[in-house]
Amino acid sequence: MTGTHRTPITCCLAVLAGALVAAAALTGCTTAVSVHTPAATAKVSTASWPTGRLYHTGRTDLELVMPSGAHSLHVDFSCTSGLYEVAPAIGSMDSRSGSCGGAQAFDFDLGTTAAGSHVRVDFVVPDDTRFAADLRFSPNTFRPDPATKKECAALSTLVQTFWNADQAHDHGDLTDAGWAQKTASAKGALTALSESTQHDGTTGGLLGTVIPPLASWLTGDGYHPGGMLHAPLGDFTAADSLAGQICSANGTPMVISSSYGG
Repeated sequence: MTGTHRTPITCCLAVLAGALVAAAALTGCTTAVSVHTPAATAKVSTASWPTGRLYHTGRTDLELVMPSGAHSLHVDFSCTSGLYEVAPAIGSMDSRSGSCGGAQAFDFDLGTTAAGSHVRVDFVVPDDTRFAADLRFSPNTFRPDPATKKECAALSTLVQTFWNADQAHDHGDLTDAGWAQKTASAKGALTALSESTQHDGTTGGLLGTVIPPLASWLTGDGYHPGGMLHAPLGDFTAADSLAGQICSANGTPMVISSSYGG
């Protein structure tokens, strides 16, 4: 999963690592996430707005000029195999990433993008992967699911603590005792977060289903130096990858500031 904005895949080191290892463990799996709905705004005629359609093999990009009255960009996407990333290259817009399989639908915020701007979208897939994409501007304002946004922010802070403690230990800057002291409060907070998502299923949402296996490892058998950074493939690495995809799809990607390397 990076002190930069997470574009897991421009994304964080921890999330990118999680996505790659989980893909190896869960070949053929995919996550279709729909945790938010763009809010309706005043009616605007979209008949003359530019659209984009692609049926392509390997990485490519497509550029559209943003029309007046647009507030978000909607992308329908599907690919045959491997990992993908759909990344608008403008301003602070984030990317969406995951494993191919099934149809995905993404909404990107254009709230700070001026009409007339050239919006380029990069589609990153393996060289032999074929994908289809449909791009359309929308007058609707993109609004992330607030509960998921809050959980993603909390999880980012906790994962960052374990990530940096493992890195410090690997570099010889923390002893075993120092590592335990550094992660003690994060361990307790992660346990509490896991319990709250299980007790309150109405607000836990999709992310609430993967936080318990994350917590189970990081507060149990994986609670030791290297447990986050060098975790074996399994439930934890899969949950780690899925958490990154869920937060990214909500438009609130996990942000990890690494003390070693950015």
